[in-house]
Amino acid sequence: MKIAFRHVPFTPEQISVLKRIASEAGHETIWCPDRVLPELSAIEDCEVLMGYFPPDMLKSLPRLKWIQTPSAGVEKLCGDLYANDDVVLTNCSGAFGVAISEYMITGVLMLMRLMPAYLANQRAHIWKCMGNCRSIYGSTVTVVGMGDIGTKFATRMKALGATVRGVRRSASPCPDCFDAVYTSDRICEAVAGADVVAMCVPGTREAQKLVSAECIAAMRPDAILVNCGRGATLDEEALICALQENRLGGAVLDVAAVEPLPAQSPLWDMENVIITPHISGHDDDPVNYTSIFEIFRDNLTRYLNHEPLRHVVDRSRGY
Repeated sequence: MKIAFRHVPFTPEQISVLKRIASEAGHETIWCPDRVLPELSAIEDCEVLMGYFPPDMLKSLPRLKWIQTPSAGVEKLCGDLYANDDVVLTNCSGAFGVAISEYMITGVLMLMRLMPAYLANQRAHIWKCMGNCRSIYGSTVTVVGMGDIGTKFATRMKALGATVRGVRRSASPCPDCFDAVYTSDRICEAVAGADVVAMCVPGTREAQKLVSAECIAAMRPDAILVNCGRGATLDEEALICALQENRLGGAVLDVAAVEPLPAQSPLWDMENVIITPHISGHDDDPVNYTSIFEIFRDNLTRYLNHEPLRHVVDRSRGY
């Protein structure tokens, strides 16, 4: 059996461990350069792929049985480009919750404490109070998407003294870190009155523009919107309009409908918007790549022992 790796965030020590596990089972590992598209002939005999490979290339691998992605989002492998149900697809859901929730807290606090304005004043050598700040303590936070990332963010916001609402696809018991749970069809009710609305939604077809113009209109005029899920789950034009008309307090955006965010987008120049280039859950973060490694090492051991894999994706749901 051959196992190919491409664009994996592992340390030399972790790579050595994986090589040893495969070698002891009598299997060959192939390490493709990260920035170079591998020749089809180099991986056509592979049974297992770990990393990022072009979806259209996967169709030409007759022996392929299992794909492990370092990412949590796998919509490109569930859609029209590649959706072979005979090949098991596993992701690294659960690896990014800590890092992304810390990113979201950072963004929320920066806007609540007026940090963009103070940073601008610092660059201009201006010593001036910029007005009243807000606090997470005593605030209401709505978390759209109650997976690993949403749950970890909710846990931290509740620990900081917020009342936390959750929005999920279907009804189920309310976890301890949430004070109330709403189904997706009640999202406008869930965001009403919230100081912060945090989006942690995968890019499934059902979630396209889940946070719609109607949903944005239901938010408080000083609410902060955070999106660390997928850009397509937010009506970006409606967001821009709300910000331009002062119907929203600000936004923290790590994702966009089109990435990279076009240079002509008005979002770039808004003082109450923080934009980052899809890095809140970057693979190279030590917390993240350690979790990715542990997930794959466990699954590889299970695969070699003919045991059920973990983190298996339901392609019909997209996660």
